[in-house]
Amino acid sequence: MTGFLDELGKKLAERWFTLLVLPGLVYLIFVAGAVTLGHSHAFDPAVLRDATDRLAARPAASAPGTVVLGATAVLAAAAAAGLAAGALGRLAERAWSFPGHRRPARLLAERRRRRWREADARVHRMVVAAVRAQASRPAAGPAKEAPAAVGPAEEAAEGLAEAISARNDIALCLPRHPTWIGDRLYAMDRRVHDAYDLDLTGAWPRLWLVIPDTARAELTAARDAHAAAARLAGWAVLYLSVAAVWWPAVLVAMIVGATAWARARATTASLADLVEASVDLYGRDLAVQLGLPGDGPMSRETGLAITSALRKDPETAS
Repeated sequence: MTGFLDELGKKLAERWFTLLVLPGLVYLIFVAGAVTLGHSHAFDPAVLRDATDRLAARPAASAPGTVVLGATAVLAAAAAAGLAAGALGRLAERAWSFPGHRRPARLLAERRRRRWREADARVHRMVVAAVRAQASRPAAGPAKEAPAAVGPAEEAAEGLAEAISARNDIALCLPRHPTWIGDRLYAMDRRVHDAYDLDLTGAWPRLWLVIPDTARAELTAARDAHAAAARLAGWAVLYLSVAAVWWPAVLVAMIVGATAWARARATTASLADLVEASVDLYGRDLAVQLGLPGDGPMSRETGLAITSALRKDPETAS
């Protein structure tokens, strides 16, 4: 037990340093440089050099007690900055999945719905064109060679694939949220319900207890990656705040924010795919654990039975 606790403490300390202190130290160095330069000397390295020389020439800079206190204060400030970035990241996660019921989120959601409907209409037109092109395609005889040029049927199929991809880039189903991330998480729940009649919100805590450790590890890693992307968005907000004293911080914040958004989209897609895969692979195991018939692959009947069994409210169950 002592060895286990020591190893656990080492891992927690390493994680604390990696997630909070190290990014916080980078941020503090950035803030110190920004305050020293200011707006008037935004890109003047001589100002930083002179400030560093003056700081090193002070007698207190070589005193051991001052160095220890200063290092402790810097580490505490770095950890505080990391905690602030984490809190802002959690707010970013909520903002990404915010429902589009009220303005201005409703206006953004309506715009996404218009774009999705236009893309969906184009998909339907391309489906009709592909069917007509396939129907009008002459049947090749056994002695004839396939034509080298791409025919109308192939072009229609390529156009249909591009139209579906363009629609899915907006959302996998009719959007309800102002952001792609919110709609991707909503589509995860919607697709599971449409395929299996399964209430994923109610079933997921039970399914989590059924899936094996390997699947849990993959899901946990995907969730941690998504949280890290949100935390990076929190750092973008902190870097943006430095623009009050050093205007180039706006550019840094834009780069960090764009990186956070790209990572958040990728991690959201990965997490949603893993959740759907967990339902596909282990939904039947959940039915067996609940004492329901679980023969064969996961089906709509199995999902509906799980949903009915998990609804403990008598009015909803009836």
